[in-house]
Amino acid sequence: MTQQASPSGEQYVTAREIAERFNLSPDTILRYYRDGRIPGRRLPGTIRPVRFLWSEVEAAWQDGVQLTIDDVAA
Repeated sequence: MTQQASPSGEQYVTAREIAERFNLSPDTILRYYRDGRIPGRRLPGTIRPVRFLWSEVEAAWQDGVQLTIDDVAA
């Protein structure tokens, strides 16, 4: 897979990479994206994958999107 960079030069990361860091499933990360809890982008292309900037995900977590046991069980 070709790594793509944002306009700022930061590399996009996948839901799987974020999930591994937070010990969650990629499906949970994508649900948080769909719910608007973490920022992400659909990249151009046929499949239009969702990608994230790690700095934005970290900022969202630090701004009160902290996970609880109820969130993970849902």
